[in-house]
Amino acid sequence: MKSEKHRLYYGWIVCGVCTLLLFITMGTASNGLSVFMPYIMKEYSLTGAQTSSLVTLRCTFAFISMLLIGHYYDRVGYRMGTALAALCCCGAYVIYGFASSYLQFCIGASIAGISYGLGSMIPVAILMNRWFVRHRALTIGICSAGSTLAVILLPSILTSIILRHSLHSAFLFTASYSLAASVLVFLLIREKPADKGLEPLGWSDAAAQYRARDPQAKRAGASWTSRSLSRKGWLLMALVSVTMGALGNPGFMHLTVLFTTEGYAPMTVALLISVSGIVMTAFKVLCGETADVFGSFRASALFFGVFIAGNLLCCLAFTGSVPLATVSVIIFGIGSPICTVGIPVWAGDLVSEEHYSETVRRLQLIYAAGAMVFATMPGILADLLGSYIPVYGLFAAMILAAFACLAGAYRLRR
Repeated sequence: MKSEKHRLYYGWIVCGVCTLLLFITMGTASNGLSVFMPYIMKEYSLTGAQTSSLVTLRCTFAFISMLLIGHYYDRVGYRMGTALAALCCCGAYVIYGFASSYLQFCIGASIAGISYGLGSMIPVAILMNRWFVRHRALTIGICSAGSTLAVILLPSILTSIILRHSLHSAFLFTASYSLAASVLVFLLIREKPADKGLEPLGWSDAAAQYRARDPQAKRAGASWTSRSLSRKGWLLMALVSVTMGALGNPGFMHLTVLFTTEGYAPMTVALLISVSGIVMTAFKVLCGETADVFGSFRASALFFGVFIAGNLLCCLAFTGSVPLATVSVIIFGIGSPICTVGIPVWAGDLVSEEHYSETVRRLQLIYAAGAMVFATMPGILADLLGSYIPVYGLFAAMILAAFACLAGAYRLRR
């Protein structure tokens, strides 16, 4: 193996390409559709139910793809598999661009769901786990920020293209940069450090520390202890994962209706969401780095506490105070990255290397199920209770319960 001390360790290139992958598969294939939905409804005379069903189809096919993701990557590998996932996003937008009927939009939404499901955090977390021992959580946070970056950049760019040119042009523009991204993914991703004659970043130091701590391992040669989740551990982490899925996307997506229904001006609400998105992007990176520096559990305790505070502050939206609302969305944005960064990081702590891939796959599948099932629950609860404010109070209680389950899982490990 070559020394990892090069001017630029190749794993950082893989990290950058994985960030681009999530920009396409999670940011463009999933969140990008929300930019187009009002224009699709108007130009193609779709009903509200038909337009909403495109989101449902996308979520359904994403979930089905996640069920099959293990067999998929075992068969085609991570280099080809991630490139095809990005290419599916390109195909979806080509279909959107030439669609003339509701059925054709349904086909496009289904392919977009496949892109999301196959190109999600699952392959990215596995690749980062292969390439990095040191800075592993940081790289997961950087990659995760790719999906949020799309939320910040795409709305203004795509809306401008639609207004200046046409909906068709915006669809084909999206397809073109998705195609370019899929080519880059295929050209630059390598499945493991050995493919470049390298070892994982920090591997030698970690092995030396392990031998120093364990005299028996020092005599026998480093032999990493096999560790997997017990039944109780799986139950606790399943509860954590389903809660993270229920809060991660629905919580952020409903901030708009929370502040709108409490009487805030539309432009003020748009600014609040932009601020929250920018903060969220930055703190996805910082969340990972905090886990690397202070340990995953301590970092999780910090971000869970901040996330609880952010949701509780959102309950004060009834005051109509713009400064208070700004503080609320900033704190919400600081805490929420734990929902997406957490699962790959916790899996790295709770199980050993040979169990990591399967553990991440299962927990991410449970996360996706939580997001899919809970997506409509905030609206249902708001209809029953007359406001979205109690919903965010419920979110805070759910986060606290999830942290108690996470603490139980770490206690079992020890």
